[in-house]
Amino acid sequence: MKFYPLNLNVENKKCVVVGGGKIAYDKILGLLEAGARLDVIAPDFCPEILELKSQLNLIRADYSSDLISTGAILIAATNNSELNQQIAQDARARHFLVNIVDDFAGDFIVPSRIRRGDFLLAISTGGKSPAFARFVRTMLESDFNENFAAALEIISRYRAKVQPLLPTHKDRINFWRETLTPALWQIIKAGDTAQLEQILAAKVDAYGNAH
Repeated sequence: MKFYPLNLNVENKKCVVVGGGKIAYDKILGLLEAGARLDVIAPDFCPEILELKSQLNLIRADYSSDLISTGAILIAATNNSELNQQIAQDARARHFLVNIVDDFAGDFIVPSRIRRGDFLLAISTGGKSPAFARFVRTMLESDFNENFAAALEIISRYRAKVQPLLPTHKDRINFWRETLTPALWQIIKAGDTAQLEQILAAKVDAYGNAH
């Protein structure tokens, strides 16, 4: 199965997780990180979820369809596959996008991810091996350190300067292709924000004068 990749804005949107265990907890963390408003439904909750109770609307009950109304996405994360399928059916009837843990039958899968501020790297195996996706993420995490968050903020500022200076899409593509080089990658990894600023400023001046 081929999935279409996208980043979904769930900030301040109602989302629902059905399940109270460690897998549900992992899904909850990702949704909270993205600013979602969360209902979590389960008869019991693991200690990790209870530690987040101030950020969640915990509904301590066995699942029933009247506990869900409308919202952006719903994640079925119980340890009962038949129940997960029923939850998904109920949720689709209420226009949720549905993720079913450990099942391809949902509308989307949740990739393994590395987040550094607004920098987000998603790693997916198309649902074939979540363990392999987690393994790849673990191997890459040290390469994509916190310096990437700072670099993104600097590059974003220069993007705002480049857009009015180079009004055509082609010119902007050429600028960034010439600027974002392997050498710049090493500067970003090293966290040398002063040198990054100097290089970008010089590139903007040089490109502006040439055009």
